Amino acid sequence: MNDNTRKKWLPLGVLAVVLVAWAGMFATGAYLQLGADAPKHDLRKPLIIMGCMAAFLGVWGVALWKRSRRNN
Repeated sequence: MNDNTRKKWLPLGVLAVVLVAWAGMFATGAYLQLGADAPKHDLRKPLIIMGCMAAFLGVWGVALWKRSRRNN
C-alpha cells in the first residue's frame, strides 16, 4: 500500500473507530441503566446496539470497497 492510499483510507479508519467507541458508550449505558431505580442488567441491549453498528459499518465498508474497485 503506497502513501497516497494510506492518506485516503486513514480518515475512514479513524471514523470507524470513533463510531465503534460511540456505540460502545451507548451499549454501556444501555447495560447499566444509570438512571433507573432498580436497574436490570440485560445483555441483549448492548448486543443489539453493537450489532447494529457492526451491520452499518459492514454495509458502509462494502460500499466503499465496491467504489474503490470501480474507480481502479
